[in-house]
Amino acid sequence: MSRTTAQRAPSAARTESELDHAVRELTTLGASLARSYHSLEERAQRVESELAAANRELGRKVEQLDAVTAELEAVLDALPTGVVVRDSRGRIVRVNDAALNVLGAQREQLFGSAEPLLGVAPTADGWRQHEWLREDGTRAIVARRCSSIRGGSRAAGRAQSVEILDDRTQLVELSERMHALDKLAALGDMAGGIAHELRNPMSAAKGFADLLVNKLAHDDSARQWAELIVQGVDEANAILTSMMSLASPEKLVLETIEPAELVQDAVAMARRDARIAAEDQRWSIESTVAAPSFGGDRIKLRQALRNLVANALQAQPQGGAVRVEAQQVEDTLEIRVHDAGPGIPRALSQRVLEPFFTTRAEGTGLGLALVDRIAALHGGRVRIVPDQGPLGGASIALVIPTRPNLS
Repeated sequence: MSRTTAQRAPSAARTESELDHAVRELTTLGASLARSYHSLEERAQRVESELAAANRELGRKVEQLDAVTAELEAVLDALPTGVVVRDSRGRIVRVNDAALNVLGAQREQLFGSAEPLLGVAPTADGWRQHEWLREDGTRAIVARRCSSIRGGSRAAGRAQSVEILDDRTQLVELSERMHALDKLAALGDMAGGIAHELRNPMSAAKGFADLLVNKLAHDDSARQWAELIVQGVDEANAILTSMMSLASPEKLVLETIEPAELVQDAVAMARRDARIAAEDQRWSIESTVAAPSFGGDRIKLRQALRNLVANALQAQPQGGAVRVEAQQVEDTLEIRVHDAGPGIPRALSQRVLEPFFTTRAEGTGLGLALVDRIAALHGGRVRIVPDQGPLGGASIALVIPTRPNLS
């Protein structure tokens, strides 16, 4: 063996030993890495499992929250009182069905609006009562109360204040009706006594006036004057009859009524009262009937409708248009009389139903009061749209509950 070969042998041995050591180190490191990877994989699986469980729990919580929200919305809509919720910017973010009914508005009209309801900014000093005219022309008496939500978030879209709206229309109308009935009772006692005392002399005057007309049959000028006396006596008797009808409580005589016949008879009587001939083209009187027969007092309802048509004609003394519509609306019959006159001043739209109140110099103030009385006897009411009706003037509706057909 040469010296060079002898020198290389230890060096190769060291290299082999170092390689073995390096292999062992790499093997150990690989095993360690494998264990770390396995551990990380297990941790990743645990985290993934925990995240999946958290997501399931979050989904369950969201479903619960959606259910609670839906339940609260259902409760809110089931409340008979109107509820309007605003955020910190004053915008409406919640409104229930009762509030929409009270205001006569659509949800999309109110949602997101910052305008004050009822035309007046709310105050936090208890209940305030407002008169509100809905878009359909009906009047509503609304009591409102506003309060802030304590601890509520001021973030946009979060509830900050609540307005409570209570429809007190029926309560106020009942109170007004009771007041009117008390007033009517007092006036009725007086008017009934006066009418009774005047009825006999008026009947005598009517009889003598008729005799005078017959006696003056050949004297046209004198006969015309006598006919004016008869006309005046007839008008006075009509006023006395209305006063006595208002003064004395009456019972209904129920029978089956055909709406078309009722409208036709009432229009003919109103024409005759106004001395409007059928061929007179200055007035256009149309009627539309889309209602079945019903039970009611024919004579009283004919008188009420006759007064409504006469009122519409009197609003247009030089001629115009009148439309009568009879329609079944749910469980009520609505008979609406529209005219093309100047309308009724809105401030007086409810007072025209008071006995002896009139907006015309020549009026008695008994016609519409008698209509209101007849409607009340039938368990109904009179609804007034003072102006801007279908023909441009006033619209007055006689609304009565339908009764079973009596045939």
